[in-house]
Amino acid sequence: MLPAYLGLYLGSGVSGEGAGPARQLVQALLVGGAVTAGFVVLFGFTGSIIGLGASFVVSYIPWIGLIIGIVLTITGAWLVGGGKVYTGIAAQAASRIGDPGQVSVKGYFLFGISYGVASLSCTLPIFLAVLGLTAADAGVLNTLTNFLLFALGMGLVIMALTLGIAFFRTAMVGGLRKALPYIQPIGYWLMVVAGAYIIFYWLTIGGL
Repeated sequence: MLPAYLGLYLGSGVSGEGAGPARQLVQALLVGGAVTAGFVVLFGFTGSIIGLGASFVVSYIPWIGLIIGIVLTITGAWLVGGGKVYTGIAAQAASRIGDPGQVSVKGYFLFGISYGVASLSCTLPIFLAVLGLTAADAGVLNTLTNFLLFALGMGLVIMALTLGIAFFRTAMVGGLRKALPYIQPIGYWLMVVAGAYIIFYWLTIGGL
């Protein structure tokens, strides 16, 4: 979805090429803010639903967290070894929510929701792992806050890339082309590390 967003922004005619610095800044902030707002709405809703449900299964959260850690570790190792794990259900749902061809603020907001829906196919286990590390002693409000902070973290990356493209278009595009082949394998290894840490946490500090 990230390459899709960058392609949308570069091809939309609002990436600021030929405009003054002030206009470039305003356009980039508007676009990045609209996409981030889409993240916040979607992840806030997801966090609320999971937070409310978690209150009924607090006693099982440590075991759920441990299982998630094991699954993350095995999945990460499988991906590092060349395996593929992907479901197109979320991406298909995303394509029905927002039309990336729209370049209005509303279009970018809907694309942010679409981006978030598609990302749930690979980030939901991480969401649940975060929930497992905090929900045992946190209420719905704290759980929701965690999800919103996660959304804002994703939005920060989008905003930084959007501003970078607006002001340093040529250099940013060249750098992204060089970096993209390395991002995926690094992400796989980080999944293994994250899963191992979650297992360690629940078997030591978590009390299991």
